[in-house]
Amino acid sequence: MKSHNMELPDSMCFLRWFPALDVGMSSKTVGGIRAMEQQRLKNESTSQSTNDNTNHNTNQNGNQTRNKSGVERRRVVEKLVIQGLVREGAEVQLVEIQAAYTRGFAGVQLLGNLTEVCRSGKERARAALELLSINLAAQRLVLGFTPAGIRIDGAQMDLPMAIALAEANDGFKFQGRAFPGIAFAAELGLQGALRAVPGMVALALGAARQGCRHMAVAKGSLDDLRGIDLAPMEVHGFTDLKSVLAWLEGDASGVCVPDAESPEVFDPAAHAIPRFEDMDLTPEQAKVAMVVAAGRHNLLMRGTPGSGKTMFAQRLPGIMIPPEGQEKLRCLHLHNLAGNSLLGIRAGLVPFRSPHHSASMAAVLGNHASPGEISLAHAGILFLDELPEFRRDLLESLREPLESAEVHLARVKGHVIWPAGAVLVAASNNCPCGWTGSRVRRCRCATGQVVAYQGRMSGPLLDRIDIHLNMPERRRLAAGADSATASGESDLVPKIMTTSALREKVRKAAAFARERCVKLGIEPGTPNARLPDPLLKAALGWAACGGQAGVAGVAGVAGVAGVAGDSVAARLEEVAKEDGRGFLADVCRSISSRGLVRALRVARTLADLDTVEVVGYEHFRQALLWQAEAAARERGDINSARPAERSIAWNR
Repeated sequence: MKSHNMELPDSMCFLRWFPALDVGMSSKTVGGIRAMEQQRLKNESTSQSTNDNTNHNTNQNGNQTRNKSGVERRRVVEKLVIQGLVREGAEVQLVEIQAAYTRGFAGVQLLGNLTEVCRSGKERARAALELLSINLAAQRLVLGFTPAGIRIDGAQMDLPMAIALAEANDGFKFQGRAFPGIAFAAELGLQGALRAVPGMVALALGAARQGCRHMAVAKGSLDDLRGIDLAPMEVHGFTDLKSVLAWLEGDASGVCVPDAESPEVFDPAAHAIPRFEDMDLTPEQAKVAMVVAAGRHNLLMRGTPGSGKTMFAQRLPGIMIPPEGQEKLRCLHLHNLAGNSLLGIRAGLVPFRSPHHSASMAAVLGNHASPGEISLAHAGILFLDELPEFRRDLLESLREPLESAEVHLARVKGHVIWPAGAVLVAASNNCPCGWTGSRVRRCRCATGQVVAYQGRMSGPLLDRIDIHLNMPERRRLAAGADSATASGESDLVPKIMTTSALREKVRKAAAFARERCVKLGIEPGTPNARLPDPLLKAALGWAACGGQAGVAGVAGVAGVAGVAGDSVAARLEEVAKEDGRGFLADVCRSISSRGLVRALRVARTLADLDTVEVVGYEHFRQALLWQAEAAARERGDINSARPAERSIAWNR
């Protein structure tokens, strides 16, 4: 066949060589084809009139030089390093953005693992820059995100992308050396306004930890950062992109600083905490409330409907010590990631979270992007009402967080660790209808239904709960106080205990425990529920009583407690022999190693309430009475043969 060579006119040439624009040319004006040709001819005439033997050295003003091939080029002038922030769970990483012109069709191309939200920020940045008469050259501009392997998500990358695009325009002279280590984090509007982004506390803390000296954010984000020490990093707030560019060029008139006072006013009525004055607390309930608040021990309440389980849990935050220092900062961090208000935590309120029993596992434990309810209750209370109604897999997934105070999530996207130092307070009925063991109503549940209902809470989960409290039925349901007095039960009606009195006792116990932590060399403020195992026996004051200086034998007391000289085994034997109820001997014999360690920690808190250094017999005995098996025997779930004397076979 005969080949035909056809010449296409210029209007039909899709591939055409565009000569590179001179780096020193201002890109504020979009150059057309004719302007580029004129610039090329001008450069050629200039180069021909220059002496070839002259060596032109490049300086900061953009002087030209020649390479070995004789082609003129320009050295890259040192520019401002554009840094953004990306959050991976609770961790924050710096991302550097680099801009470069390359051959190809005109436009802006993004290089990196970016989500759609982040990619759309390119158009928001271009629209905001065009309103400021900053037009990009008609060339292919590439924005590279480093490191390229991480996934970049969030609208906080809008501002650093806009700064990178503006820096590609040589008409701006950013003072890169005057502002080392700047991190940018804000969302851009199409009109150039800066908007706050969620998780600003985490982003600011991450930028400060990684050595940034300055941080440019939206003015609306300054409220979230109020009261947080980020030194030596300085935070600067801006209302729009124009003020940010002016600040980078040396004009600081548009910079906003955090106000000393918040424009939002804390409303105590909206954050009111119920008080114990509304309840008729028994002495045991009052003691349990103080132990939970002072030692941060987990609690499970069982009882008939209307016995006050939910009321008791809702009033516990009123006597707890508010988080301070790093714990308060961690609470602000977590709640800011979830988009919650920070006013309550700043005002000293203890977090209280109460998810519904239909909540999913991701809602309670969290996911790769946001913390769950157990993390939002950090340094506070996670209340699970109607505990058996929760999903079985969800309840079993709480084992590790209750033990380690952390949630480890291993997903395809990566491994995330969320803090989970919350106090678990749970409530449960005795059966599906709730009236098993009641003296005022008859239970209509079959025996199998009761067993199946109670079996939804596994033994390992119950073993991780320090205190099991049987809530008594509300007194004076059918009769008044006169009938109770006539029947000789006036001593059962306790005096009203105020929240202030309970809180004061908790405060003294916490101060007493803090002094002991300093002596033991651990972090002050460590609750008794989190005492390290190697220091537990020393904290009990029993280190000098046994043959071992540490608590190495405590973890295996259930199996090796018969060793002579073991102070824990001796006290267990003492409680079993002197118990008047008869069933504590069975409890001492069958208690697990984890249950025993938790009982020892509860006994330590009881001694702190009495401000004594050495845990006594009554403290240890009371802690054993709050164990799961002891509470079950008291309810009648487990029948106990009660011989007059019982010898415990420790190594059965």
